Amino acid sequence: MVNAVKIGEILAAAGYPVGAEAEEKFEIYLRYLTECNAKLNLTSIDSSDAPARHFADSLQAAEFIPDGATVLDIGSGAGFPGVPLKIYRNDIKLTALDSIAKKASFLRSLSVKLGIDYEVICARAEELAAGKLRESYSIAVTRAVAELRVLCEIGLPLIKQGGALICYKGKLSETELDAGITAAKRCGGKLSDEKRFTLFGSDRCIVVFEKVFETPPEYPRRYKKIISQPLM
Repeated sequence: MVNAVKIGEILAAAGYPVGAEAEEKFEIYLRYLTECNAKLNLTSIDSSDAPARHFADSLQAAEFIPDGATVLDIGSGAGFPGVPLKIYRNDIKLTALDSIAKKASFLRSLSVKLGIDYEVICARAEELAAGKLRESYSIAVTRAVAELRVLCEIGLPLIKQGGALICYKGKLSETELDAGITAAKRCGGKLSDEKRFTLFGSDRCIVVFEKVFETPPEYPRRYKKIISQPLM
C-alpha cells in the first residue's frame, strides 16, 4: 500500500505539493477506497494506481476554480474529482452528486473517515436541474462520465451565469470538442479554456465551458433522449 509520504511525492511530481495533513487524508482515502472497492466496485482502475490516476488527475482543474466556489461534482462515484479537490482546496464548498445509492453511501462514509465536510446528493443531474437547485452552483466538475455534448446538457443548467462547467477527458478528438461547443451554445455556455497534458504517460484534457446566459427551460431533456438524440 502506498503511504502518505509517497502520495505526497506523486502529487508534488504532478505539480500539486501538499502538506503533511493533506498527505495523511489522501492515505486514509486510498486505504478506505481499497477496502470498499472490493465490495462495491466503485472504480475500474486498481486502487494501487489511485495516487497517479485519480488523485493527481483530479487536482488538475484546481486553477480554474475561484476561491470559495460552490462546486458540484457530477457523477462523483468514488469521489473523483471532487473529494481530492476538497482536500487540496478546503475553501471550496463541495456537493458530490451520484445517482447510485451505494456510491452515495460510500461518499457519505468517506466524509466521516476523512473528517471533511461536504454534501452528498443521490439523484441524476437532469432531475436536479428541474428543481430549486437549477443554476445554483458556481462550478460543476465531471470526470469520466460521458461525451462533451451530453455533459453540457446535463451540467450547464445547474450552473450560475458567470460560472463554469469543467470536464475531465482523456485524449479528446476535435469531433467531440466541436460537438461539445455546439451543445454548450444551446445550453447557455461557451468554450473558455482547454488544458491538454500528459500525466504519467497518459494523454489527458480538461475542457472548461463558461456559463454566459441562462439555460433555455427545455434543457436538460430526459436522459434517455439526451443519449439517443444528442444535441447537434
